[in-house]
Amino acid sequence: MMLCSAIASAQIPTGVTHVINRCRAAMTNTTGLEYEMDMKAGMGPISMKMHFIVADKGNLNRTSVTTKMLGIEVVSESGFDGTDTWDIKHSTNGDTITFTHGDKRKKSEGNLTLDLDKKYKKAKMKHKDGYYEISFSDPIEKDNEVKNATVKISDKNYVVREICSGARGAKVTMTVTKIRVGLNDSYFKLDLSKYPNAVIIKK
Repeated sequence: MMLCSAIASAQIPTGVTHVINRCRAAMTNTTGLEYEMDMKAGMGPISMKMHFIVADKGNLNRTSVTTKMLGIEVVSESGFDGTDTWDIKHSTNGDTITFTHGDKRKKSEGNLTLDLDKKYKKAKMKHKDGYYEISFSDPIEKDNEVKNATVKISDKNYVVREICSGARGAKVTMTVTKIRVGLNDSYFKLDLSKYPNAVIIKK
């Protein structure tokens, strides 16, 4: 695996590596960072829209995901407050909130993938309209169905604006719509007063 990464980095232009590294630094912050992102996925007549709100500060995290497909909207929320992992399940019969001691999170599907330079062998970059647009191709892993991906990064603050990719005829576009820096630890604690009728489960 280390050999593959070395081969990939040798073929990725140094300018691309510089921009991606600055982007990775910009998309993390010790004081906490929250971003909102819209995702659209389509394959033929079927389409799905998702809206993510993802916040991180050290090991603290909270995520909200709204999914719309075939006229149905589903909302899920989860997080880790430093002590417990919490999950909210919304239903027509009411909300259920589950607290599990410790960090039991699965990797959030809303997290941005900023390691494209480690997954592809080739990359081309152009600078236009205030953005670096980098197109990656020729995946390192042969079983990677995503043969190419494109990322747009602001030339002012190096934050991600958009990531596009596709596999098996499906196209996925993720667009960052808002970024907030500086979060209090209390933000990651779930405010139960907002869910007065919820069923609380503690494990």
